[in-house]
Amino acid sequence: MTNLHNWFECKVKYIKTGEDGKDKKVSESYMIDAASYTEAEAKIYEIMEQIVSGPFKVSAIKGSNVSEIIESDNTGADKYFKVKVSIIDADEATGKERRSNQYVLTHGEDIHEALALTHENFSTYVVPFEIAQISDTNIIEVIPHKEEK
Repeated sequence: MTNLHNWFECKVKYIKTGEDGKDKKVSESYMIDAASYTEAEAKIYEIMEQIVSGPFKVSAIKGSNVSEIIESDNTGADKYFKVKVSIIDADEATGKERRSNQYVLTHGEDIHEALALTHENFSTYVVPFEIAQISDTNIIEVIPHKEEK
């Protein structure tokens, strides 16, 4: 079964107590799989009410062009990298090279692990591809739809 995802990036601001015991304002981003902005907002409120003991503010919700999440098995992986992958194909009518871009969010310990995981994930494609861009994000967690049984 093909599972189409509709990803939303949700930014949340709140006061967090650091390891030193001092309070500081933080802004965190979460990637939420939801059918609509309304569902994404409801999910982020539900999640943050479980995580944060004090007040918080959802400062932004925006649709994302990410089509896939690539998770790492590495327990030390704590970052998400946004990767622009160019799929290279030939136009049948003209024979010219044509590129279409796909964006993925890859979980990794560092940029090298994210790059390797992205290459591994796309290695099964029958058409050539190249990594056009990779950048660090401030996303701290990905919340997919709960799988139905």
